[in-house]
This record gives sequence, structure tokens and C-alpha cells, in this order.
Amino acid sequence: MEVNRLFVYGTLMLDDVIELLIDRVPDHRVATAPGWRVVSLPGRVYPGLIRSDGAASGRIYTDVTDDEMDILDAFEDPGYQLVSLHTAPGDIPALSYAWSNDHLDGPWSLSDFQNNDSVAYLGRCRTWRQRYEVARRKTPEPR
Repeated sequence: MEVNRLFVYGTLMLDDVIELLIDRVPDHRVATAPGWRVVSLPGRVYPGLIRSDGAASGRIYTDVTDDEMDILDAFEDPGYQLVSLHTAPGDIPALSYAWSNDHLDGPWSLSDFQNNDSVAYLGRCRTWRQRYEVARRKTPEPR
């Protein structure tokens, strides 16, 4: 089984969110992504990652399976692209979801999200996962 390192910087840093999506909280540590920053997105409660000076703060999951990556790929907004980057400390390579569409210049706040939007967002995640599982059961396995 293949495992991946995934740098997360927004809602996927929250244990409740990642556990709803992949049924566990992967092994992780605090990390930054030099050359990137986290920004607010217009009309969305979750953030985006863009190339920039400075370093984006987040967490690196060190043991995400390919099956779990498939779930996260299906969950993420089409405006994200999976990119390779390096995290600090240690110059560790990882994958991350970078934003490729319009964004706001202002930073995104995890604490604001938790105070204002997390309950509704968790409900949307729960509904998404239920629909994903129903669709997956209807899709025949490749032979």
C-alpha cells in the first residue's frame, strides 16, 4: 500500500473534518510550506494556498494512503490542483492542494472559521461523505 505525505493548511487541519472524510486522523506534525501563503477565497468559508513570499503554516500528514487521497481528491473543489512542494522543518517533500482561481488578498483565519462556520461545514462534510459512499457502492469495481 502506497502512503503519501500531504501538507494541509485549512479545514483539513481540523481533526473533526479529516476524520469525517477518511475515518481517521493521519499521523501528523506541525509544518510550514516556504514560498506559499494561505488566502481567503471569495464566497467560500475554506481557504486556498497560493505561491507567495513567506511561508504557509499548517500540518503535514505523513501516512495518507492512496485510497484516502482518492477520497480527498473527490472532496476538494475543482479550483484546487494537487501540487508538490517542500515543507519545513527538514525540507520534506509533500503534496498539497493549491488554489488556481481568484482569491482575496486577505489571510484566512482558522479561529474565525471555527467560531463562525465549522458546525455548518461539518454538516456539509458529513452529507458529502454519505453521498460519496452511496455513489462508490453503485460503481462496479474494475476487473
